[in-house]
Parts: sequence; C-alpha cells; structure tokens
Amino acid sequence: MITLDNSRVFPDKTYWIFDIVEFAEQVLPEESLIGKLKLEKLNVKVREELKQDDIYDQWTFVRNFRGPTDPGLSRLLDKYQKLELFELEEIQNRTVKYKLTQKGRNFKQGCEKYFSKINPDFQCISNRVHTMLSKEINKSGKELVETSEEIQEMKKKFLGEKIL
Repeated sequence: MITLDNSRVFPDKTYWIFDIVEFAEQVLPEESLIGKLKLEKLNVKVREELKQDDIYDQWTFVRNFRGPTDPGLSRLLDKYQKLELFELEEIQNRTVKYKLTQKGRNFKQGCEKYFSKINPDFQCISNRVHTMLSKEINKSGKELVETSEEIQEMKKKFLGEKIL
C-alpha cells in the first residue's frame, strides 16, 4: 500500500494481481487466466497504465531474457496458494492456470471496499485499468510482448537491470 499526498492510500501491486485474475475470470471463456508469461505482461501493462498519470511509481521490474518481470511474483503467488487465496494449476508441465478461490475473492472485495472509501479516485483509476485490460486480456503472453511498445522498450534494457 502506498500513500499519495499523505492523504490518499492506494493499493500496491498485490491488489492488482488479484484484480487481473478476477477480471480474466469474468471475461475469458475459460474463466481463469492461463499462462505465466501472460500474467507477467499484464502485470507490466497495469503498472504502465498507473504510471501514465504518476499514480504509482514504486513498482519495479527487472529485465530478464523475456523482458520485464516482477521479482518475487512466483513466490508471492505460491504464498497466496498456501493461504488458499489462489488456485494455481499446472497444465501439462508447461503453463499455469490462475484462479481466485472464494476466500481470495472475498479478500479482494474487502480491499476494494476499503480503497473505495478512503480514496475518492480509486474507482476511476480501477476503471482505467479495466479499460486497458479489456483491450489486452484476449492476447497471449507472446502477443502482449510483441504488441506492447512499453514492453519492447523495457526489453532494450540490460539483463538484470531494474526498470523503474
């Protein structure tokens, strides 16, 4: 959680992971988000959407061979699985299917209510993120990498370099 102007609290990247997966469950026919690469790149796209208006600037990525990645994301999702907030299902030892459990949905809804009450801009910002997600959610991880100018620009960084 970060604070803007010392008066408005804004969710950190954890909330947006829940939001990405829930959004995918609502709009995709498979009712889940499938693919590590896809989750990583949607994560980048959300951060870039929030950065456009200097809404959020404390979310760093590291450049690896596939472009920008969020260090620790896999460990975080494993912890959420142990807390029964997420279901992670490996498909044919190749990819992962992400779903929120009911407990995870309840947690996300509680966070959403909290942020809506204490930050008058939260719903508008959330709507902006959802507008972007609606344009990108049907793309594969590879398509997200290939079609995103932001991701292509980040891929030009040196391997291991932090991307702010």
